[in-house]
Amino acid sequence: MRTMSLRFCVVVALYSSALVEGLGSDTTSGENPFHAVAQSLADDTFDLFAETHQPELLYCGAVIFVVSLLIGLYHSRGVCVVVAILSYVGALSSMSMLIRNCYVNVGFKYPQFLTATHFVFTAMVGLTVLFYRSVRQGSKINVPDLNCFLKGLLPVAIAFTLSLGFANNGLLLTNAHFYEMIGSSTPLCTAGIAYLLGRGFEKRLMPPLALITMSLLVIAFGEISLSLLGLMACLGGVVGRGCKSTLQHALMGGSEWKAMDPIEVAVWTSLTCFILMAAWSLASEGLAPHRDILAWHTIEAVLYTCIGASILNIAALFVLRELGPVAQQVVGQLKGVLSVVGAVATFGEQVSLQQGIGYSVLMVGIYFYNKKDMEIKGEKQNRMPVMEVNETTKIQTV
Repeated sequence: MRTMSLRFCVVVALYSSALVEGLGSDTTSGENPFHAVAQSLADDTFDLFAETHQPELLYCGAVIFVVSLLIGLYHSRGVCVVVAILSYVGALSSMSMLIRNCYVNVGFKYPQFLTATHFVFTAMVGLTVLFYRSVRQGSKINVPDLNCFLKGLLPVAIAFTLSLGFANNGLLLTNAHFYEMIGSSTPLCTAGIAYLLGRGFEKRLMPPLALITMSLLVIAFGEISLSLLGLMACLGGVVGRGCKSTLQHALMGGSEWKAMDPIEVAVWTSLTCFILMAAWSLASEGLAPHRDILAWHTIEAVLYTCIGASILNIAALFVLRELGPVAQQVVGQLKGVLSVVGAVATFGEQVSLQQGIGYSVLMVGIYFYNKKDMEIKGEKQNRMPVMEVNETTKIQTV
């Protein structure tokens, strides 16, 4: 089973790398890097280091830097963890551009319907893996009972759906700076939720977590547009994300359902979320997305987002299982490095001194958080080989 998990993580990492390198690039007219390469070849004057290719080289350099950074930070946790983290950050950084392609370039502006397709595609990918295990390895496909559905899957689905709804409305009622400033409290909020729900959080991790939160505030600080409804919506999104991660972690360890692995959690939570999101889409968007998606270029754009979302949703659960809900949120913040450099490479945007300082402090905070987390886990393993799973203990690999 460990070999199977490693193989799956490697496949996910390869897909994620493809997304970061190719599908994550903007495809608007005149900005497609592949178009520039083709034109250069046609003119027989192609030069890899020509000015037209500098943005792509810059972005590739950023990818190599972030990959090296993540490997350096988390190599002590094992190959499976590193591969899962690379897949998670890669897919996370590319999703915004893939979704932007649907909204802006294709004109398919149905967020609820699009999210519903992401859930059903994730469930399909997960079911494929479960059937493969069943056929090749004789593994039983565990179907959750009513008790598990009501106490575990349904709360996760509600938290996931509400977090998306609140986040979308937060962006609508405020601006990006204010949204990011409130969102920077997600790791801290997740730690508080884990503590309130009895999951526990090691107090010695608070100093690096506070440093990470402060660095994110520095990065996000700017001209803000404040409204009471916007504040409530943004806070709702933060609390929803924290609850979702904590509840998903409970499905994989420290509860009566700890036999569920990341693939099983991905399948059953995605199917539950799909039901809720499909109903929301039907109520708010009607049948319009079902008609507009029939065009081939729309199907293609939506399919790209589904591939990215399935990688993101499944890889996120592997990271969640290995690191815990707070550390998962912390790792996800590194997508900002790729997003910023991607914006510079694709749209010619400038990186401010404020962002440079903020991301530097963020990486220092993540380093100390991971170092302290490993020390605490080592101490607990030495004192008690078999213990209840919590934020700072690694769950057994499948």
